Amino acid sequence: MVALSCPIPVQPAGSGPGQISCPNVISHEQNFLFGPRVSFSVRKFRPFAEALFGGGHVNTNGFGSDTSFATALGGGLDYKIIRPVAWRFQGDYVQTRFFGATQSNVRLSTGIVFRF
Repeated sequence: MVALSCPIPVQPAGSGPGQISCPNVISHEQNFLFGPRVSFSVRKFRPFAEALFGGGHVNTNGFGSDTSFATALGGGLDYKIIRPVAWRFQGDYVQTRFFGATQSNVRLSTGIVFRF
């Protein structure tokens, strides 16, 4: 959930000229991405790179929704703790095109990976 800056300023009823307020805008975004990942192992480390493609959907309360093409380019590193368990550090550059404008974001994540 992301709070957006004021996309549509509103003048409250009964207010004087030049007095505007910004309604609360809440946005929900989901991205559905798939694509190739290449990796190799060096002792306990496994670096990887990926190119993901798919779609994204955003919904804002009262201001509409949009669906667009989405891409993510990035990579990361898995550190093997024991044979089936690793700790992952990952970063991606994610780009979407909602409401006729391009959004460019960075996504950073970390967590446990189970391999089977």
